[in-house]
Amino acid sequence: MKHASNTSIVRRVAYGLLGLVSTALGVIGVWVPGLPTTVFILIAMWAFSKSSQRLHSWLMKIPVLRTAIVEAQRFQDEGTVDRRVKLVSQTCSWISFVGVTIVLQNIVVSIVVFALAVSCSVFMAWVPTKSTQRV
Repeated sequence: MKHASNTSIVRRVAYGLLGLVSTALGVIGVWVPGLPTTVFILIAMWAFSKSSQRLHSWLMKIPVLRTAIVEAQRFQDEGTVDRRVKLVSQTCSWISFVGVTIVLQNIVVSIVVFALAVSCSVFMAWVPTKSTQRV
């Protein structure tokens, strides 16, 4: 019986740590082009839902993440992403690829950033766009 509760505690701590790391990366992604914010917030929301309601509530109150949280909640609820978010994510990921390639001139890093930009493009093409209702 003790083993099961210890496993549960270890699992909750692991989810909590994953949520905290994802939140930190999401916050950094607000200012670093090419580093996705919404994806990390989605991961953090999921991890906190498995570990701590208190951390989940705290995440929802971080002002700098307001837009990412709204988009993450929309994605969770509707499975859609706003057209503007798609445009910004695509633009940032491809500008990051071009910038990294020009500035660093490192083929390995360029290939990694290219793969990330392609994966972002594929994901955004796969996810339905939020339908806009005209009144």
